[in-house]
Amino acid sequence: MTTKKIICVWIGTYNSEKEFYQEYLKFDYENEDEPTSQFGKDVELEYYDEDYIESWWFKKLEINNIIQNQDVLPDSQYFFEELISELKKRDLNALNFITFLFGEIGTYETNEMLFEYSGMRSTEKPVEFIFKKEYELL
Repeated sequence: MTTKKIICVWIGTYNSEKEFYQEYLKFDYENEDEPTSQFGKDVELEYYDEDYIESWWFKKLEINNIIQNQDVLPDSQYFFEELISELKKRDLNALNFITFLFGEIGTYETNEMLFEYSGMRSTEKPVEFIFKKEYELL
């Protein structure tokens, strides 16, 4: 059975590492019917399965730091070179985080809304959508 997978990537700037992980990415479960994070609100995703997110905060976002962590990312052989190529086109100097969200249609469906995701309408957020790649595993 073929499994369709997807990765979406965002970059941005956040005040501190602690605030990034403990406030920005943390899900608010006060409303159990619609749990969300500030990140999810900013990137305009009503919900996503937080088990399939990988986020890295650095003092300064640099290509070399991302390359050094490539092995942490699942299926990186399917998208990593294209992602690095896209990042090289951008000025990363003022940025300090990168976030990867994975989705799948197939054996274990998760975050399937990413296949329809077309980016963010608002540009007044600490995050910017930069990359989307679909790939298949046989």
